[in-house]
Amino acid sequence: MSVSKMLVGTDDAMGAERIAFDRLTRERRGEIYVHCYRMLGALSDAEDMTQETFTRAWRARKELTNEASARNWLYRIATNVCLDALRRRKRERLLWAYPVPNVAGSDLGPPDLSVDWLEPLADSMPSGATDYRLSPHASYEQAETVRLAFLACVQVLPARQRAIFLLREVLGWSAAEVASAFGMSPQAANSLLQRARRTFDTAYYREPKWTAASKADQQVAERYAMALERFDLDGLVALLHSDVALHMPPWRVWFTGPDAMRRLLARLWKNYSAMRAQVFMANGRTAIAVHVRMLGDDTWTPYNIQVLEISDDTVISIVAFVGPLGRMLFPKMGLPHEPA
Repeated sequence: MSVSKMLVGTDDAMGAERIAFDRLTRERRGEIYVHCYRMLGALSDAEDMTQETFTRAWRARKELTNEASARNWLYRIATNVCLDALRRRKRERLLWAYPVPNVAGSDLGPPDLSVDWLEPLADSMPSGATDYRLSPHASYEQAETVRLAFLACVQVLPARQRAIFLLREVLGWSAAEVASAFGMSPQAANSLLQRARRTFDTAYYREPKWTAASKADQQVAERYAMALERFDLDGLVALLHSDVALHMPPWRVWFTGPDAMRRLLARLWKNYSAMRAQVFMANGRTAIAVHVRMLGDDTWTPYNIQVLEISDDTVISIVAFVGPLGRMLFPKMGLPHEPA
């Protein structure tokens, strides 16, 4: 039975409409969630806007006249829902927040909680990045489009340019489809797309070249996790690239180079009696969830989530979500409160 017949149905078709809509929701919820996450950069916001998308879709179900158009129809609704949310939001989601380099030996200072920080997405979440397939006309690989560096650059785009960029470059929509979604001419849509591309490319070209995560990356991440658990500073530093960069949201300060990392970790590790590190996948990369025991306390505490960029068997970039932000992310990402 076609979607149109099931959703528009006869007088006694409400049950069939509900069944058909529930099936559509199950099939498409994951990818709609990821689209909302790309637009908004936050897990709770993405969940709320995904729910709002399907609420609006149910109310407008009679607009859907054929099964083939269901996917684009939902994306159109989700995009408008996210644009409404962005109009209400006063601050953008940021990953670096105009960071400042650390002066060797200086105190980290307080976290900057005035920033709405970009949040990581665990690939193992039911609505994670592996739940759908991108259009063959998309410009980027599926995993790259949820990469933290990619998302951070997407977040600098004005809302409408961001939406058009994602629909065209990530989902592979045609200029005509985008123009129809926004009620504008294809020429106007292309003009906004070109502006978005220029802004995005200027920011993204500074990031390490994208390579898909590999088994070798997993092995490096496992050695990294083992070094954490053993408090093996030499072993961990040996895994770092000579130009490694460490960002630590919600702190603006950042560190570059193995020596700076060594000094920082040597100071921080003095506070802990034990660490446990779980390797998992987040944002298409290997990641580490770290629990610690503080000196004099036998309680395990969620500590931080580190998303690693690995190339040629070395760690070239670390985004460590620490402090109150790191602890808050554990339940959001489906990570346990205590290590297994």
